[in-house]
Amino acid sequence: MSVYQNSIQAFIQVLDSQSNLIPIQDWHELQQLSGQLPEDNEEISEILEKWLQSESRNQLLEAYKQHLKSLTAASPIDVDINIGIANSKSQTPANQPSESSKELVDNAIKNNSPLFENTKPNKK
Repeated sequence: MSVYQNSIQAFIQVLDSQSNLIPIQDWHELQQLSGQLPEDNEEISEILEKWLQSESRNQLLEAYKQHLKSLTAASPIDVDINIGIANSKSQTPANQPSESSKELVDNAIKNNSPLFENTKPNKK
């Protein structure tokens, strides 16, 4: 993965694991952000990192840095071979395009946000 993809993935992991630390006001801001994200990974990464810089989000920023550190510390990937870390393969079938980073972030926000609580399936 590129540096920017790692950054985006680390942000998604923070949403997945630390969503309870995000106040409703910040969820509203994230929802607005997700609707304005560009397709470019570098720009998405910069926007997300800028959002994390608020002093009220120090815990989220620290969690993000930890996730990013663990992602970048993973073993190097041979970019000439179409396999990932630990010889993992893409979860996307070969005949289908993989989700863009923009879609991944948007889905992570929707899946973890209390604003979308009534759209989540009931867990039993």
